[in-house]
Amino acid sequence: MGDTLQQLMKLVSHHSGVPLEKLSAQSAISQDIRISGDDIEELAEAIQKEFGSDISTWPWYRFCNLSEPHMFTVLWYFWRLISWPFRGRLLDPNPYERLELGHIAAVIDKGEWFEP
Repeated sequence: MGDTLQQLMKLVSHHSGVPLEKLSAQSAISQDIRISGDDIEELAEAIQKEFGSDISTWPWYRFCNLSEPHMFTVLWYFWRLISWPFRGRLLDPNPYERLELGHIAAVIDKGEWFEP
């Protein structure tokens, strides 16, 4: 898995803009790397091209937001920012399951999806 993980981390770094040295096997797509929306689809296509794995059946919806932000989302973040002192936190916890790079590399090596 070492070579696969290293290749995957380079690919994710390129697509996300996160420096390679900040990525590890425990880095999660949504929570740590903050990939969502159309970027997930682009990353999935790049993974499929790089590794030749069919990842179209993976349950991405469980691990990240697949929709693009709308104007309402921007307003929601603005409201969260200005109301933060009264609520005590800026954002709510991420509602998605963690999908870590180490698990993605293991699935690629195995050749089929299995649960983290």
